[in-house]
Amino acid sequence: MHASPFEEMEERLEGIIEPCLEGSGVRLISVFVERRGRRLVVTVCLDREGGIDVDTCAEMSELIGRYLDVEDVIQESYNLEVESPGLQRVLRKPREFRSFRGREVELLLRQSFEGRQKLRGLLLDADEEGITVKVEDEELVFPYQALKRTRLYFEPPW
Repeated sequence: MHASPFEEMEERLEGIIEPCLEGSGVRLISVFVERRGRRLVVTVCLDREGGIDVDTCAEMSELIGRYLDVEDVIQESYNLEVESPGLQRVLRKPREFRSFRGREVELLLRQSFEGRQKLRGLLLDADEEGITVKVEDEELVFPYQALKRTRLYFEPPW
């Protein structure tokens, strides 16, 4: 896993944001902090059963923004972006992988496994070390270091 230079801040923000969502029916998927130019951008990904719409994102953005201002965790000005997981969302952190257990994922491996570098399967589990995926009838365990890219698999309707 490529660690973000803001990993500690992301963990602190997750710990602050999660409790403020309780009772809303919305769950936190991830917090990602990055610098775009001179500006700090905090991207919060939320989801809920049946998906999340633009209005909910806006509502949650306001709630989270107020909460973060009170907590004063971020010492500089920043942009807050609240989003829903895209159909082909790339998964980066153990927390994100855990959020999508039971979903189909597409793995791009750093090195071939049984002659294949690209695999598709059902995400069974994830912990701090790696993931367990069911590919065809086999349960395979991959450490995060072995994964080049993992994303949710979406079957186009046509």
